[in-house]
Amino acid sequence: MAFIRKVEVTVGPKGGEGFKIDGLKIAFNIEKTDSPDPNKGKIQIYNLSESTSAKVTVAKNHITLKAGYLDETIGAIFFGDVLDGRRYKDGQDYCTELEVFDGRTSVMSGHISVSYAKGTETRTVAQAFLDALGMPFKGLEHIPAGESYPHGYCYIGMAGDGLRDVLNRYGLMYTVQNEMIYIIRPGEAADKTGLRLTPSTGLLTTPQPVSDKTGEGDEAAEASNRWKFATMLFPELIPGAACKVESSTLNKEVIIRKAGYSGDNWGGDYQIDIEGEVA
Repeated sequence: MAFIRKVEVTVGPKGGEGFKIDGLKIAFNIEKTDSPDPNKGKIQIYNLSESTSAKVTVAKNHITLKAGYLDETIGAIFFGDVLDGRRYKDGQDYCTELEVFDGRTSVMSGHISVSYAKGTETRTVAQAFLDALGMPFKGLEHIPAGESYPHGYCYIGMAGDGLRDVLNRYGLMYTVQNEMIYIIRPGEAADKTGLRLTPSTGLLTTPQPVSDKTGEGDEAAEASNRWKFATMLFPELIPGAACKVESSTLNKEVIIRKAGYSGDNWGGDYQIDIEGEVA
């Protein structure tokens, strides 16, 4: 049964009971980056009944996408919200196509108004923004303990923007991956996967440097320390995570900055197209 592809989609009202869809043809194309902007993607489900399609395509439905191989890992590769959906004829089949975003509802609804007295610790302010966003988080300890706002702090607006402003004071940033907020230092990993990628353990292409050249006259420009390559589907390979890559062109730890997950359970195989930075 190994290498027989399997995909499951669970969808329903956020906080409510969803229903699972499997056994049908399901294709996905998910794009993730380490920026604060919500990750997005498209999921296509074939030959749902018209009534079921109408339930699935409701905006703000919560969705979980799982993919993998029978007799191996079938892991969640996307958690998020349905932004839009439609049903259309594709040849002899009917396709229900969903546009999905990771954490978008929480980010867009996280409006906050706060006011703090002189000397309030920065972590207290950051915690208020995190509470307003309403997602689990990691990395608050990267804000130095004891740091404060000597003149107080006031803010009215979106919690995500406020959190970004607080983190900028310390050269930090945040990213949302699978409805979890990671506070990270640029150039450092948010998480260690423990994965060792080689041609025999899931590395599908030979890593190549991402060139800094912008035109034909830039032949002397040096390549950056970014690399691109493709791997088999490993749910833990998300932006901000680190993995070891061993190949003829690269033998280093790489921090993932971009990851594109694609495939379906009837046609082409799964893969992740990765752009990463040497740690």
